[in-house]
Amino acid sequence: MTDPRLNLLSTEHVAPAAESGPSSRLAIWGLPVVALAIALLAIGFVSLHGDMFGMTSSESRLWAIVAILSTFAVVVVVHLVLFATGTYAFAGRLFRREAGDTVKAEKPLKRDARLQRMAEELRVAHGWFWRRRLRWLLVHGTDERVEQVAPGLRQAGVLHVGEIILVHAAPDGIEPAKWLGQIRRLCGRFPVDGMVHVARADEADTELPRTLSMLGTALGWAAPVTFLHPVEAHGSQPERFDAVGAFMPNETRRQAQAAAARLPELLNEVEHRSADAGVHLCTRHSGVTWLMEVSKYIGDHTERIATSLRTLASSNWLRAPLAGVMFAPVFPGPTVVPVPVVEGGDGTPAEAAEVQSAQTMTVTRTQPAALVPVWQEIAAGSPGYRGRRTGFYWPNALALAGIACAVAWIVALMISGLGNHALIREAETTAAAALASAPGTPQAMRTQLALQQQIETLEYRRAHGAPWYLRAGLSRNDELLDALWQPYRTVAVRNLREPAVRALEGQLGQLSQVRADEQQSHDAQQLAYSRLKAYLMLATPARTDSPFLKSQLLAVWPAPAMRPGEWLDTSQRLAGFWSDHLKAHPEWRISASMPLVTQMRSTLVNQIGLAASDDVLYQRALDEARGKYADVSLATLLAGADSHGLFTTTQTVPGIFTRAAWEGVIEKAIDDAAKDQHVEGDWVLTGEQPTAQVSASVVEGAVGAARSALDAKRETDDLRERLRTRYFTDYTAAWATMLNSFQLIPATSFSGVIDQLTRLTDAQTSPLLAVMKSVQYQGEAGRPSQALTDTLVRKAQGLLGGSDSDAMQTPVVNPLDRSFGPLLALMGDANPAATGNKTGDGKTANAAAFNGVSLSRVLTADTTVRLKLQQIQSSPDAQSMARALAQAVFQGKLSDLTQARDDAALTAASLGAQWSGFGQTMFVQPLDAAWQAVLQPAAASLNDAWRAAVAAPFASTFASRYPFAPTAANASLADLGRYVRPDTGLVNRFVEVELSGVLKRQGDQWVPNELAPQSLQFDPKFLAMLRLLGPLGARLYAQGEAGYHFEITPQPTPDVTRTELTVDGQQIVYFNQRETWTPLVWPGNGLNGHASLTWQSLDAGTRIASDASGDWAFLRILERAQIKPLDDSRFELVWNGVAASGDTKAASATAVSETPLPLRYLLRVQAGAGPLDLLKLRGFQMPERIFVTGRAGVISGLPSLPPLPPEMQP
Repeated sequence: MTDPRLNLLSTEHVAPAAESGPSSRLAIWGLPVVALAIALLAIGFVSLHGDMFGMTSSESRLWAIVAILSTFAVVVVVHLVLFATGTYAFAGRLFRREAGDTVKAEKPLKRDARLQRMAEELRVAHGWFWRRRLRWLLVHGTDERVEQVAPGLRQAGVLHVGEIILVHAAPDGIEPAKWLGQIRRLCGRFPVDGMVHVARADEADTELPRTLSMLGTALGWAAPVTFLHPVEAHGSQPERFDAVGAFMPNETRRQAQAAAARLPELLNEVEHRSADAGVHLCTRHSGVTWLMEVSKYIGDHTERIATSLRTLASSNWLRAPLAGVMFAPVFPGPTVVPVPVVEGGDGTPAEAAEVQSAQTMTVTRTQPAALVPVWQEIAAGSPGYRGRRTGFYWPNALALAGIACAVAWIVALMISGLGNHALIREAETTAAAALASAPGTPQAMRTQLALQQQIETLEYRRAHGAPWYLRAGLSRNDELLDALWQPYRTVAVRNLREPAVRALEGQLGQLSQVRADEQQSHDAQQLAYSRLKAYLMLATPARTDSPFLKSQLLAVWPAPAMRPGEWLDTSQRLAGFWSDHLKAHPEWRISASMPLVTQMRSTLVNQIGLAASDDVLYQRALDEARGKYADVSLATLLAGADSHGLFTTTQTVPGIFTRAAWEGVIEKAIDDAAKDQHVEGDWVLTGEQPTAQVSASVVEGAVGAARSALDAKRETDDLRERLRTRYFTDYTAAWATMLNSFQLIPATSFSGVIDQLTRLTDAQTSPLLAVMKSVQYQGEAGRPSQALTDTLVRKAQGLLGGSDSDAMQTPVVNPLDRSFGPLLALMGDANPAATGNKTGDGKTANAAAFNGVSLSRVLTADTTVRLKLQQIQSSPDAQSMARALAQAVFQGKLSDLTQARDDAALTAASLGAQWSGFGQTMFVQPLDAAWQAVLQPAAASLNDAWRAAVAAPFASTFASRYPFAPTAANASLADLGRYVRPDTGLVNRFVEVELSGVLKRQGDQWVPNELAPQSLQFDPKFLAMLRLLGPLGARLYAQGEAGYHFEITPQPTPDVTRTELTVDGQQIVYFNQRETWTPLVWPGNGLNGHASLTWQSLDAGTRIASDASGDWAFLRILERAQIKPLDDSRFELVWNGVAASGDTKAASATAVSETPLPLRYLLRVQAGAGPLDLLKLRGFQMPERIFVTGRAGVISGLPSLPPLPPEMQP
């Protein structure tokens, strides 16, 4: 039972309690949030800019971050302690009292006054954790039923009944959603511990599942649902009541449906027990019948109750678990409960704000004693059921996120710890292996390379950060890197530095022994200088030039017993790493031998002399112009012209090698250098005085300090000439590199070729003219400028008979006339070297001026070809015109196309080897493209003509005949002669008629004409055919008819008593008499086409070694012989003396031996290999084409088949 005095407390005294202390969330979490933001900013500043406060290492920054986090934790803990103990509230009251501000404006309540009042009462009674001390039950149902079980709850909104807080789901004076939201915010994570639905079994509510779901959604928490059935009871009321009901097990939703199905059994059991207990109770206390009435209610409504619970359990709206069913007796008659009611005429409750300030009155009514055990039982059973969270609950999400972050952090710590441990172990193992290896051995080089790779990995991670799996605050990358430098130094010193230093000192000792009067070559001087420079770099790491030192170390480092390829790769990497890091590690320096360095410097100063001065002065002159002038690209040369689709290049000319740079800076810089003749000292030769001045005359040491003015002037002129010559040599090389890199963009169609030639020959927009004009301008660099007055005076003297004065003028030599002369000659500058010298004999004139070539002539030739191609393209009979032009080329007749190409080739050749690439690209290749456009389709047609006239008939005639195929049928010699005769053969006639322009005769065969267009590619099989059939036909038909004249002589063979060789009726019988040469002619008259070889031995009769018939019979037995050339005219023929299967004719019945016996003959021929040449015809096939053509060569609209002579028509 509740204490009525607590319910009678007036709500007007709640407001001051609400103002006691900073209870708002802002007061609680404001300071921690601000402290967290400040801590995060401080951590970020330390991580990014910690070096401003001296925190350079990662360890110092880590300690600073730990200190910041510790400070943050202390501040938050102190704040919470002060807030919980009321220190803030006490300080506020003390401040207001001291300041005299005792009146504070009342703030509006944050929640309903009834709920606020209950919260303050509980906070006062139970302390800070008042929410978890009592059970909160949300009561829901119709107003009538709720009034039966909890009188006054609808008006009060919340009631304190014993140790239980009853909350109405929709009290008076406030909207239900707002009320539930206030409960949710007040009670936090678990707004209520249970939900009680009050209803009777005969009151069906189809919307109950949805209503319960909406309540759970509004609270954000679906508490376990208990159904409370009020049972109207009569009779007297006992002093003590017991709870009657049944609870279901806390199971899953599917199991809850099964439990709901078993509910009738539970209710029956409750019915029986309550009936028994009611009988006993009625027996002891007469008139107490409530328990039996409850039993009767259960028995009457068991099915309805079970059905409603089963329906609810199977509903998709159900969110909360079903706890059970309780039954409570309600007795008729008014009860008194203290309810705060606003004073008014109608007695209706007012809003919370009004209740706070209004005058209230209370009506005392007591709570039913029969309901208290029910509330207690429901509250006691609610912890055994798990509610469900509905909607999004950010504390849970934050908790899960925190747990996930913690788990991820723990995993990251484990991975990082294991990874760093493995990395440290690997580094220790690598360093130990490198230290344990014997110096200079292959194993030492491999282990040093492994240690170096480990260091390189750590360096990369220091610059770019360690991998994610090695971080998490456990990375020891920098410490491990610092620890590995010491073992690396030890290993590298004994494997690399010491052998290299010994080799350098040995070479420097030998080079320093050169006599002062012995002049070394430039290469020897450069070698000595490089070795000394490398040696000094090892002693002075601050002057290290990494690429140079690497190359010198590789040159002197003795190779161990490793495979060459492995040593090349290993040495490159080891030397490069040492050179790259030497400057950053000055402790790796060596102690140089100063006597050796001093002696070597003296030797180099005496040896290098003037050459070193020239190099330094020349580089100084280039440095003055470097960066001041833009590089010359193709766009610069074109000067606005368009070369798209014509030619291209990616090369450029450095800006220091341009006419503008020469005239602007370099010419003056060379003159000044020649006058001063002072060279800044080299630190390699002068030690620690890099700015020392060394006079070139002192370095040379050839003449003393007193030098005459004439010698000084001559020396200045010589130096100037050497510097200018060297500059213009590099100038020419730079321009030649670019111009020779030009590449013509090939046209893909006949019209594309015409378009290229049109653009090349256009007088206004030709990119070729633009390039040549730019080259002409650049090629005139270095020419002395002549004032207009000097020119006029010289011409006047010539008119007045001043020829002698012209003769007296010194010829002007232009530095680029020799190299750029051919290009300038194309532009009309025929004799640039003799400018102003009219009496020259012409020996110095440019050779290009005398061969008649010029750019205008080339453009004229290109224009001629273009017009010819345009005429072909626009002609109504384009095929006939193209056929005639192609036939003229193939037949070697002179044509416009041939003449134009010859002019272009002559022009390209006149440029010389230095500009050959430029000449071929700009002059020859455009016309080659025109050749290809015309000849390639014609070549394809010529292939068809060859196939129809020669290849196809030849194949049909000889494809299945010997010797072209291994068959019994023989080829006709007459038919063969029809093709291979040297004068009237089809092959020779076809070449003479159709290909005489691209092939030429050399002796007995046809070879490609080197003067023919190279755009056509002969089929290698066709050329091989010409090399075979040409000599063969010339020898076979030398007398008009087919026949070879040769001689054969037999050779003796042990155990062979007689041999007989028969060739077309001509016999050679040998029975071991004196050898003689027997002349033979084969093929014969064609009447006795037979050849055989028989032999006899000591123990056998006549046997046949080989036998054949037909015109090719002799060739058939020749292919069975083993042929060995003895000299240019003699061949040894060997047949095995074993009878062929089916050809043996035994002269005696005596058994014969099957051991092979060699039957030897010597063949002597007059020319070539005689009949042996015909063996090359075995397997021969006439090629199907003459030229290699492709689909790219076929240009639509053009013809193709040149006409064949009548005698060669198929």
